[in-house]
Amino acid sequence: MQTLELTETTYHRLLKRQIRKSLPPELADHPDIHDFLLAVNQAYTEYQDDLTRMELILEQSSGELFKANRELSRIAQEKTEEAALTNKRLEEVVDSISEVLVQLDRDGNFTYLNHAWESITGYPVSASLGQRFAGFLPTSESREKLVELLKNESTGKEETLRIFTADGLEKWLGISLSPYFANGEHIGFTGTLSDVTARVTAEMKLTSYTRDLERINAELDQFAYVVSHDLKAPLRAINNLSEWIEEDISHMLEGETKDQFRLLRGRVHRMENLINGILSYSRAGRIKTVKEKFLIRSLVDELCESFSTKKPLSFRIEGDAGMEIEAERIALTQILQNLISNGIKYNDKAEINITIGWKDLGSQFEFYVADNGPGISPEFHERIFVIFQTLQARDEIESTGVGLAIVKKILDEKHSSVRIETVMGEETTFLFTWPKNEAKDIEHVR
Repeated sequence: MQTLELTETTYHRLLKRQIRKSLPPELADHPDIHDFLLAVNQAYTEYQDDLTRMELILEQSSGELFKANRELSRIAQEKTEEAALTNKRLEEVVDSISEVLVQLDRDGNFTYLNHAWESITGYPVSASLGQRFAGFLPTSESREKLVELLKNESTGKEETLRIFTADGLEKWLGISLSPYFANGEHIGFTGTLSDVTARVTAEMKLTSYTRDLERINAELDQFAYVVSHDLKAPLRAINNLSEWIEEDISHMLEGETKDQFRLLRGRVHRMENLINGILSYSRAGRIKTVKEKFLIRSLVDELCESFSTKKPLSFRIEGDAGMEIEAERIALTQILQNLISNGIKYNDKAEINITIGWKDLGSQFEFYVADNGPGISPEFHERIFVIFQTLQARDEIESTGVGLAIVKKILDEKHSSVRIETVMGEETTFLFTWPKNEAKDIEHVR
């Protein structure tokens, strides 16, 4: 058993006082009592140490909690300031958007508008919130469009609405709305409004110009038809009269007089050809024709069979015989026909050779028509496409000067190009492109 000399200072004060009061002297000095008192004192001492340690731990924990709380307070303050700044920036961004951000309830009342609403319409946002959107629309047509939009609870839809601003100006708003839900329940719509006045005005002007252009074209066609008819009638009368006069006085006609009658009828025929050429030129590129799919070779073969001349004539075909094209067959025929005719008419060789070919360039086709004629000097490569322009006197070669002008006009309509390659005295080649996907809105034939 552990022995320890006990003094008055080692006992707990309260315990010592109780011992003095309660134990007789003989027990106070008993060895078992000493051991007991020693164990009690040890227990109190260990308790005091544990209490001191606990106090130290609590003090440290309290300090750490204080520091953590202070750090959390600082972080919370920073986050609050960041949120406020972000919210301010978001509001600035929303207000700077040129489109109106709009939110409506199910009845079509405004529940949110950004500043763009006031910029576009002139109505204050604060006074507009809670108001019915339909109340700002002056026409029943626009209100009906809005009602149809508000009936749509599945997908977004766009419309154009007419509105009058606070200053009484007419504007057009492009509106796009989509439904939004909360807890599975449809509670309203969100979307955008944009000022499309400029676009709608331009579309109205374009529609008006298109109607005017269609009317003018119709009047032009009618005018050309009437003029050609009125001009051809006296020309035919002149031709008939000249023939009758020549028959009546044939016994008196000889030498230069007979040549004058022949020249007179030649001028009449030229005038009639010019009238027909003007009609063809005025209609080139304007008449809507059918777009169809066909073999290029079949078109070329038909063209070659349609030509005849007093001189020996031969055709050479170059190109894939199985290549198909989807295009306006009549327009392409006109171009090839005029180019072939040009190569035959102005050919100075004893035997005429015409080469026709085509290539697939990927996004477009390239066609070429070559002849073995005298060639065309480079300074005339642009001039020959001007209407009524010819390089030789019409008394030498009868020509209206319209054919190549029609070629150029049709190709310009297709946004295509034509160029000339020539070797003077030997050959001339006309090359032109043709689009695979034409921009014109024409009927497709399958």
